[in-house]
Amino acid sequence: MDCSATVANKIIDDQSLAEDELLSELEKEEIPAHIREARLEIFKQQSLQFQQLRDLSFGQYTLIPDEKSFLDLTTSPIVENCVIHFFHPDFRRCAIVDSHMEKLSKKYFKTKFAKLNVEKSNFLVTKLKIQMLPAILCFKSSIVVDRIIGFEELGNTDDFPSVVLEKRLAKSGVIQLSEEDDPSKKTIFGGKKSFVRNKQDDSSDEDY
Repeated sequence: MDCSATVANKIIDDQSLAEDELLSELEKEEIPAHIREARLEIFKQQSLQFQQLRDLSFGQYTLIPDEKSFLDLTTSPIVENCVIHFFHPDFRRCAIVDSHMEKLSKKYFKTKFAKLNVEKSNFLVTKLKIQMLPAILCFKSSIVVDRIIGFEELGNTDDFPSVVLEKRLAKSGVIQLSEEDDPSKKTIFGGKKSFVRNKQDDSSDEDY
């Protein structure tokens, strides 16, 4: 299960405090010593992993400066899940995607959210056959597993809520929804209001 950037940073920055809290909880549950030791070891490994991810600016939506940096990021053995927005600075819908990606980067710490300017990445644009913007590519272990082109799958409207993109990315497997956010885990009485597609403004996606 993923966690927010706030939780991850607390584990990294206050490791001893968080470890004490975990130990206290485990002792309250009267868990055998060998199981407590195993859970504490898992916690320490998680803290180390979070530190490595934070060093790569996980928990932030960042601008990739060039194509080499893109390749370094997407092929890193540390980076399991990565979502890259190929954008043009003059395209309005790319700015809309930026606002949603910024929010999601803080919610899903274990997934790297970043953007790359198509004006500075001609080789990759050609290689990845990007012809329309905004284009969101989903990577798992260095492989492109999905792409979201334009707003057609996001309601075909500029004012779609972040949860629409969030659920679409979950289908790609690059983020994991919590039980609260995942409608498949809700009962028939616990469903959330659906988002209705609006066919207006369909022509706003930009050819590149």
